[in-house]
Amino acid sequence: MNNVLFVILAIVIAVFIWFWITDPRRSIGEMTGMVEAITVQPSTNGHAGADRTAMVRLADGTLVQASVVTAMPVRSGQRAKVLVSEQMLSGTRTYEVVEAAEPR
Repeated sequence: MNNVLFVILAIVIAVFIWFWITDPRRSIGEMTGMVEAITVQPSTNGHAGADRTAMVRLADGTLVQASVVTAMPVRSGQRAKVLVSEQMLSGTRTYEVVEAAEPR
Protein backbone atom coordinates (compact mmCIF):
# COMPACT_ATOMS: atom_id res chain seq x y z
CA MET A 1 0.00 0.00 0.00
CA ASN A 2 2.83 2.40 0.90
CA ASN A 3 4.60 1.68 -2.41
CA VAL A 4 1.42 2.40 -4.39
CA LEU A 5 1.02 5.82 -2.76
CA PHE A 6 4.67 6.59 -3.46
CA VAL A 7 4.27 5.64 -7.15
CA ILE A 8 1.10 7.75 -7.50
CA LEU A 9 2.82 10.72 -5.86
CA ALA A 10 5.84 10.31 -8.16
CA ILE A 11 3.58 10.25 -11.23
CA VAL A 12 1.72 13.38 -10.12
CA ILE A 13 4.99 15.23 -9.50
CA ALA A 14 6.41 14.10 -12.86
CA VAL A 15 3.30 15.31 -14.73
CA PHE A 16 3.39 18.65 -12.90
CA ILE A 17 7.08 19.13 -13.74
CA TRP A 18 6.43 18.21 -17.38
CA PHE A 19 3.61 20.80 -17.61
CA TRP A 20 5.81 23.41 -15.92
CA ILE A 21 8.75 22.81 -18.28
CA THR A 22 6.73 22.65 -21.51
CA ASP A 23 4.41 25.55 -20.54
CA PRO A 24 1.49 24.18 -22.57
CA ARG A 25 -0.83 26.78 -24.01
CA ARG A 26 -3.85 26.54 -26.20
CA SER A 27 -4.93 29.14 -28.66
CA ILE A 28 -8.33 30.67 -27.92
CA GLY A 29 -8.41 32.59 -31.20
CA GLU A 30 -8.00 36.07 -32.60
CA MET A 31 -9.87 39.22 -31.62
CA THR A 32 -9.83 42.75 -32.90
CA GLY A 33 -9.76 45.95 -30.95
CA MET A 34 -8.54 49.52 -30.79
CA VAL A 35 -5.12 50.44 -29.39
CA GLU A 36 -5.61 52.97 -26.59
CA ALA A 37 -2.02 53.30 -25.33
CA ILE A 38 1.50 51.99 -25.89
CA THR A 39 4.28 51.62 -23.33
CA VAL A 40 7.92 50.92 -24.15
CA GLN A 41 10.36 49.49 -21.62
CA PRO A 42 14.00 48.40 -21.97
CA SER A 43 14.39 44.78 -23.00
CA THR A 44 14.30 42.28 -20.14
CA ASN A 45 15.17 39.22 -22.25
CA GLY A 46 18.57 40.43 -23.41
CA HIS A 47 17.48 40.89 -27.02
CA ALA A 48 18.01 44.09 -28.94
CA GLY A 49 15.15 46.54 -28.87
CA ALA A 50 12.52 47.36 -26.32
CA ASP A 51 9.58 45.41 -24.91
CA ARG A 52 6.37 47.06 -26.07
CA THR A 53 3.01 46.69 -24.37
CA ALA A 54 -0.34 47.93 -25.67
CA MET A 55 -3.60 48.63 -23.90
CA VAL A 56 -6.25 47.38 -26.30
CA ARG A 57 -10.02 47.90 -26.06
CA LEU A 58 -11.55 44.74 -27.57
CA ALA A 59 -14.75 44.74 -29.61
CA ASP A 60 -16.75 43.55 -26.56
CA GLY A 61 -15.53 46.55 -24.52
CA THR A 62 -12.93 44.68 -22.46
CA LEU A 63 -9.65 46.52 -21.86
CA VAL A 64 -6.63 44.18 -21.97
CA GLN A 65 -2.87 44.55 -21.74
CA ALA A 66 -1.18 42.89 -24.71
CA SER A 67 2.44 42.28 -25.59
CA VAL A 68 3.34 43.72 -29.00
CA VAL A 69 5.01 40.95 -31.02
CA THR A 70 4.81 42.52 -34.47
CA ALA A 71 7.80 44.44 -35.83
CA MET A 72 5.44 47.02 -37.35
CA PRO A 73 5.05 50.37 -35.58
CA VAL A 74 1.96 50.39 -33.34
CA ARG A 75 0.31 53.65 -32.25
CA SER A 76 -2.74 54.72 -30.27
CA GLY A 77 -5.88 54.83 -32.39
CA GLN A 78 -4.94 51.91 -34.65
CA ARG A 79 -6.99 48.76 -35.12
CA ALA A 80 -5.18 45.74 -33.69
CA LYS A 81 -5.45 42.02 -34.29
CA VAL A 82 -4.89 40.31 -30.93
CA LEU A 83 -3.98 36.63 -30.54
CA VAL A 84 -5.41 35.15 -27.34
CA SER A 85 -3.86 32.07 -25.73
CA GLU A 86 -4.53 30.36 -22.41
CA GLN A 87 -2.20 28.40 -20.15
CA MET A 88 -3.65 24.97 -19.53
CA LEU A 89 -2.76 24.65 -15.83
CA SER A 90 -3.62 28.10 -14.51
CA GLY A 91 -6.17 29.26 -17.08
CA THR A 92 -4.32 32.58 -17.36
CA ARG A 93 -4.93 34.30 -20.67
CA THR A 94 -2.16 35.97 -22.66
CA TYR A 95 -2.83 38.66 -25.25
CA GLU A 96 -0.42 39.49 -28.10
CA VAL A 97 -0.79 42.19 -30.76
CA VAL A 98 0.17 40.47 -34.02
CA GLU A 99 -0.97 43.14 -36.48
CA ALA A 100 -1.96 46.82 -36.42
CA ALA A 101 -3.52 49.03 -39.09
CA GLU A 102 -5.10 52.44 -39.39
CA PRO A 103 -8.85 52.50 -38.67
CA ARG A 104 -11.20 52.50 -41.64
